[in-house]
Amino acid sequence: MFDAFSGWDQNYALEWARRVEQYRPRWMEEVTHPEKIDSFAEIHRSTTIPIASGEHFYGRWEVERYLQANALSVVQADPEWCGGTSELLKIGVVASLHDVPVIPHGHSLRAAINIIASQSPMTFPLGEYLILKMEHYYHFESNPMVPVKAHIALPTEPGFGIVLDQAKVESQTPLTLD
Repeated sequence: MFDAFSGWDQNYALEWARRVEQYRPRWMEEVTHPEKIDSFAEIHRSTTIPIASGEHFYGRWEVERYLQANALSVVQADPEWCGGTSELLKIGVVASLHDVPVIPHGHSLRAAINIIASQSPMTFPLGEYLILKMEHYYHFESNPMVPVKAHIALPTEPGFGIVLDQAKVESQTPLTLD
């Protein structure tokens, strides 16, 4: 998988794809700026490498525009940015109408794993786990999520299973705005 973090233009992405296509990468992610749907569509049509994007999608209507343009192979909506778990579910419905999988972006993994586990693996086959980010993201939790053989256990606690490690909390005094 290669993440361009919206840093390439269409010509560069197409040239890059031609050079690495023989290695069959899993996907090219965020190849150009999210508003350039036509570029995504042209890149998608011009390579056998799957095209992934969506961490900066803010709802199902944006996903629908991309899928109507045949611009993506994988939708990577992030529950933290797309409107939460309810909107992520709706994005999954939209994606399923186009036979495109949703692999949620890895920021809000606790929310994403509950959606992934509750839906068809055809639509939500897996989630993204950001190794370096997660190393610090769960610092204040007593039970951070840790993959074991590429699997994450669902929480047994209510909600998303977040339990704070009180030893790491310096103060519980609420901030006041004066």
